[in-house]
Amino acid sequence: MRLEFLLLAVFLVTAQPGFAAEVGEAAPALELRTIDGRTVHLSDYRGRKAVFLAFWNTWCVYCVKKTERYKRLEREFGDRVEILAVNTTWNDSLAKTRQYQEDHATNYPLLYDDGEVITKRYGVKVVPTEFIIGTDGIIRYRDGVPTYIAAHLPDWYEPYTPDMGPIPSCPNPDAS
Repeated sequence: MRLEFLLLAVFLVTAQPGFAAEVGEAAPALELRTIDGRTVHLSDYRGRKAVFLAFWNTWCVYCVKKTERYKRLEREFGDRVEILAVNTTWNDSLAKTRQYQEDHATNYPLLYDDGEVITKRYGVKVVPTEFIIGTDGIIRYRDGVPTYIAAHLPDWYEPYTPDMGPIPSCPNPDAS
């Protein structure tokens, strides 16, 4: 009886929608406010732009290192890829997030996930966690995002097929 109860509990926890957003699945709905007060819906980009979704925090050293990359990607590919940076709110505040935007002169939207609803929906457990979502709304990458995305952009505009899977990329030169 105890084993059955344990198995049922594990099933119920893992079967909940949004337990973990994975490659090949439809990206969970996202509706958040930017720190400037604008509402962003993931569905706004469907059929128009791929989305680079990054979960982060102001205190995360590696997240801070990625800021320059996101700024460069926005400058180079902003017409084809929407960069959305979601602050998980773990040990963070809206004031710190606003200060971060000012200090780092971000050129992409910073979103604040008050209550961690979207963070949990995407199954984010650590930061940074990054997703690429194709124009069809299907997750193409969960972490392991290619360093050089230009060669991968055409795939993110094609309908996803299970045989696509993530494409290997060059190793991150910043990783140690």
